[in-house]
Amino acid sequence: ILWNDVMPTSKWIEDQIPVVVKNSFGRMKASVQSTADLSDFANIETGAKKEPKESGDDEMHSADHRESSPGEKKSGDTPFPEQDGDRQAIRQIHAHVVAGACFAIGLRFAGTGDESAAEAIGERLMDFLTLRDENDPLSVALRPEHPILEMCLGCSAIALAMVMAGTGDLDTLRLFKMLRWRCDDDIRYGTHMAFSTAIGLLFLGGGTCTLGRSPEDIAALVLAFFPRFPSSTSDNRYHLQALRHCYALAVKRRELIAVDVDTGEQVSVPIEITFRESTTHPMKLEVPVLLRNTSDTLTKLNVVSERYYPLSLDLIKNNLFEAGLTLFVKKRSGFLGHFQDPQSQRSLLVQAGSSSGQSALELIQSFTEDPRILAYAQYLCDTGGSKFESHAQANGNGFAISEFCTNILHECLTGDKEDILPLYLSLRSAVDSIGADPYSTAVQTIWDVRLIRRYYEQHHLLVRGSERLVSPEFVAFLCELLDSFMIAKGVEDSSLESYFNSGIVESEQCSLGCFLVWYNVPFPNTSSDFEVMDHMEIAHDLYSP
Repeated sequence: ILWNDVMPTSKWIEDQIPVVVKNSFGRMKASVQSTADLSDFANIETGAKKEPKESGDDEMHSADHRESSPGEKKSGDTPFPEQDGDRQAIRQIHAHVVAGACFAIGLRFAGTGDESAAEAIGERLMDFLTLRDENDPLSVALRPEHPILEMCLGCSAIALAMVMAGTGDLDTLRLFKMLRWRCDDDIRYGTHMAFSTAIGLLFLGGGTCTLGRSPEDIAALVLAFFPRFPSSTSDNRYHLQALRHCYALAVKRRELIAVDVDTGEQVSVPIEITFRESTTHPMKLEVPVLLRNTSDTLTKLNVVSERYYPLSLDLIKNNLFEAGLTLFVKKRSGFLGHFQDPQSQRSLLVQAGSSSGQSALELIQSFTEDPRILAYAQYLCDTGGSKFESHAQANGNGFAISEFCTNILHECLTGDKEDILPLYLSLRSAVDSIGADPYSTAVQTIWDVRLIRRYYEQHHLLVRGSERLVSPEFVAFLCELLDSFMIAKGVEDSSLESYFNSGIVESEQCSLGCFLVWYNVPFPNTSSDFEVMDHMEIAHDLYSP
């Protein structure tokens, strides 16, 4: 009934109060304030005379005492005009209407975390709290009976908790702690139950659940939080206490978490959520987060983080939030998670520029805990280099293995391709051992490097500027090593001429076979005389002293 007319504002709450009650309550409030001002002025005048009286009252007090009969004088009553009517009824109606309006806002915006609704209900809660705890003339005059005031406090507290369900809002928690601080004989069991229920709703499911807004959910909430609270644990006169548990029918799990596929641990990831009818920018959140209820429909979810691979989900095709949603994300190499490095100050790209005097192992340990990467850095990159440097110099390439491993590790981690580290090592090791390998193995290695060179030559021409699995610098380095090997081994003119005549390469002619493959020398029966002469000249130019 008039569901869409419920607005999360203090003005809407005021509009629900009948005009006659609002006017009478306003006159009561103004009369008390003016009377309090006159009383303060009189106290100042009498205090200036400094003539204390030992007995009796002053004339003003005596006159007021004579005008009021003993039956009419009650605690909290002050003289009001007769047209204000039944002051007790006005106080009761005003408190009930305000509490009922707050309860309606709580149902209408349940689970949304709407700040306007929470502010409007919070203001009324503070008003009720002032009436309960303060003893100034205004609070005493406007205070309804204690049971009614406690019921209105409990109803408004539950309304605020329904709006902020599952959010764990600290300001709301502080307000609830102020409400439940008082504990004496005047506070009944039902009041404690209402405040405890409100705190429980605020942390519903440990911050993983919220309240639904379907008609069935609203019916369950009305049934569970019906604002008639018991006076004791066995009081079932106005509301069956077992029905208080019906709120569980309206609980919805709306937690959104992200899990790293490599470690299996929950991580913090920034996301963007797009709505169907929203014309503004997407909502930016950080997982883990509780997805609150909204009047608009969620359409798309995107993971927007430079530390993780992008992820996009279409939320229209599938209802993904019936039991929460788990995003499986994969972290890029060279970065720590948002929990370990909130300001992104420990990434490899940041530390590489200030790593002077720092070993590769120390640098890698500062941002990754992968045991494979750490073992690689420890045994191949950070060993002091004596053994590997002597091995490199023995091969004659002048490039230490430890330096080579450090360079390719940095390249693979910054390029997010650490899985090809074995490929780099295999190619480097194969080229280094060509001279010691058997004939068939050496020729196969030459074929592999030649295919890589040919592929990257064409790839560089066709897809200029695209990312490559193996860096062009490394391919050029391999080609340089093979050219050096060819020059060092040499090929005799007689061996090359014999090949063109017979088409046979003996097993002991390893250097000849490598030369034929590396320089793409054609078979004798498919070569013209000019091609034969060209390759003879190439061999003579390469290997002549």
